[in-house]
Amino acid sequence: MDARNRGVPAPPAKALARGNRLRQHARTVSARILILANPIAGGGRSRRLAPELATILQSLGCHAEVYFTKAAGDAAARARVAGPEPWDALVAVGGDGTLNEVLNGMPDPTRPLGVLPVGTANVLASEYRIPRSPRALAPVIASLRTTPHAIGLAGSRRFLLFCGAGLDAAIVEHLHHRRSGTLGKTKWLPSIGAIVHQWPQHTLRATLADGEVLDDLSSVLVTRVRNYGGVARLPRHIDPASDQLYVLCFRSRSRIAWAAMGLCAALGVLRSGRNLVMRTTREVLVLGNAPTQVDGDLGSRSPLRIGLHDVTARLLVP
Repeated sequence: MDARNRGVPAPPAKALARGNRLRQHARTVSARILILANPIAGGGRSRRLAPELATILQSLGCHAEVYFTKAAGDAAARARVAGPEPWDALVAVGGDGTLNEVLNGMPDPTRPLGVLPVGTANVLASEYRIPRSPRALAPVIASLRTTPHAIGLAGSRRFLLFCGAGLDAAIVEHLHHRRSGTLGKTKWLPSIGAIVHQWPQHTLRATLADGEVLDDLSSVLVTRVRNYGGVARLPRHIDPASDQLYVLCFRSRSRIAWAAMGLCAALGVLRSGRNLVMRTTREVLVLGNAPTQVDGDLGSRSPLRIGLHDVTARLLVP
């Protein structure tokens, strides 16, 4: 018999709300959060923001520990060691590259994963509107509420955002060989200018899971998100919540055609046409000889098989 039938009044709304808060607090008291921070991200702001995030999480009843990386690959190494440790979530403090490194180090990529965005583009943060201040982000992490996000595989390397072969990867490759210290958007400009001047020509072929073959491509971009580099907007039908890869196959060969498509992307009106073919698939094989990039960092050279992981990431997002 319920409370009404027994003549017992229902609890007031304030009491219910207080009970919900207490139950939520009970769930977060024992939460153990490992924060992996790139100390040079954001011009060094990460060194201040990571401990601040840990302090706020502790005030919410969590146990939080900060680990500062010391060199490239260190975030992946620490995430790998954390595999058997009793962390409820890992949080990257840095850019999309730091997040990718943590993801690739995790023995179990389904463990809850968050990010405090302090990088150059912060694509994932833009996609999910992840707070950029420790005070706003801490309750999101403490709640341990997650949303599923399909993990891509570029060969054996995991990615959450995108990977590409061709012109955009050539820019990443140029920057990689000349990079020193932290990145900012202005540091991309010399590499963009150099590649526009050199204008390398790649001839690629994309074979989709259903057998369709797309030939004579200059670049291929495989994405899980709509935002590219923090400045361009890819077509609106791209759904980060789906379990598909979105393949953009470019046939542009001239600088003018590329500039026109770049303008369309900046304005959010990029569409299929003579120079762009878009497909959805669960796997694509890119043939040809071209540099590749994975989540904005340099990958190997094509050929490259790109697919989907058999498990799904669990992202800590609002």
